[in-house]
Amino acid sequence: MKLPGSLPFGAAAASHGQPPPLSNEEAESLRKQLAEAKLQVELYKLVVERYHKFIEDSESKSIAELRQLVRPLDSAVTELKIAIQDQFHPYLYQDHFLKAAETGLDMVFAWKSVSMPVSFWVSFSDMARMKAADDIDRAILLCSLFRSLGSDNARVLIGKNKSAWVSFSFADKQYMVDVTRKSMNAFAPKDDSLRQFMVSILYSFNDRDYEDFSEG
Repeated sequence: MKLPGSLPFGAAAASHGQPPPLSNEEAESLRKQLAEAKLQVELYKLVVERYHKFIEDSESKSIAELRQLVRPLDSAVTELKIAIQDQFHPYLYQDHFLKAAETGLDMVFAWKSVSMPVSFWVSFSDMARMKAADDIDRAILLCSLFRSLGSDNARVLIGKNKSAWVSFSFADKQYMVDVTRKSMNAFAPKDDSLRQFMVSILYSFNDRDYEDFSEG
């Protein structure tokens, strides 16, 4: 029996933020879609496993070539920069860069962290679309963003354990962004802990130059 003024069960559930129950036909259709999606994932996995060496050989880059991945003028980077700079009227590097960098970190760190099954460089636009990236790709994007926001010295740092960092100096301090831990710390330029940290770095690069410490 339906009380006067009451809603049907499905409508009542929806009004409380709960979706109405699926019909048998809808449930069966959903099961088929999930089964097809699972099969497609398995097929993609087979393709990646079969051609992983070809993919990695194609994606392999020398240290000198890594700097080409830092692209301050990339369209996806420009979109992020505009979204950040719109919060300042007008944006001035000396006054606003640090706050802008923190805003950029909040945006990019909100993305999901993923582990790639093979060595494969993801474009900035794909990262922004998926809202996901691995640590090294995320570091390269952040370095590009910081360069786009006016930093002349932002660099990607790759550690011995393949950990990724982004460094930049601003207002007489050296900043280190730990991409894995999603944190940023400031140091005095001659801080002993900063010098000790740099011992663990293998490569340092941006779009202008690179340094290889692996044989040092």
